[in-house]
Amino acid sequence: MIQDIAPHKLDNAFRKAEPQAGNYVFTFRGTKPLFIMGGDTVKLPTFEDLPGGFEKNKDKAVYLFSIDEEPVFLILARDFAGDIASDMKFDFLEKVYNIKEGWVPIAAFTANHLNHWYEEHHFCGCCGSVTVFSDTERAKVCPECGNIQYPRISPVIMAAITDGERLLCTRYTGRSYKGIALIAGFVEIGETLEEAMQREVMEEVGLNIKEIKYYGSQPWGLSDSIIAGFFAYLDGSDKFRLDETELEDAAWLTREELPPLVDNVSITAAMIEDFRLGKF
Repeated sequence: MIQDIAPHKLDNAFRKAEPQAGNYVFTFRGTKPLFIMGGDTVKLPTFEDLPGGFEKNKDKAVYLFSIDEEPVFLILARDFAGDIASDMKFDFLEKVYNIKEGWVPIAAFTANHLNHWYEEHHFCGCCGSVTVFSDTERAKVCPECGNIQYPRISPVIMAAITDGERLLCTRYTGRSYKGIALIAGFVEIGETLEEAMQREVMEEVGLNIKEIKYYGSQPWGLSDSIIAGFFAYLDGSDKFRLDETELEDAAWLTREELPPLVDNVSITAAMIEDFRLGKF
């Protein structure tokens, strides 16, 4: 999955790190990060690649995390100024899959998560004052009323429903991704993860499930979330009804009918592949 980057390591502990000219730096326009484009290659910029170079950008930098003890930084859109070079472009986040360093996708997704949160918390939600960065932890602090905000992480469940040798596969409505998927949804206030899974399955396909078993989890910075994956057995009839606002199609597929794994980026792909191989 995207977080499996060994032998590299992402260290997300907060620290006060001073930027250096050769450090990688993310900056975004919406959800599109800035890349250096060259033919079929895509690279992340360093401070030296940005308009004005290191000296004009170092004081704007926000520490994100470290990769193998090398700090990675962010410059918020409101602090980014100047014309980018002709070989640079703000492009879709999925371009990170074209970068050869295997740690880049999880770094980019996590940077996107933090960038979104920082942009949303420029002002205090209690009194409306401009917030400042904490010197001791990853937080935004209101200097007027003392309100402290920490990065938002939204829990999501991923549901793999099985019936003997069959897995219920779906396709999302209104999304650019058209491959096979599993049922997923955000956990509501007051719910356990298991209750959220039962509710989402009933809402989206009208099925009952039993014997819920935890599979694993995955950080997913595209939706500011942490995904918890579960397998469950069908309980009762296999006749489903679609919530067409969420799903455009669904089908029971046997292990033999499932396509082999193309990439191991998402927990969805990992769960489908493990079922195909008979591990669940």
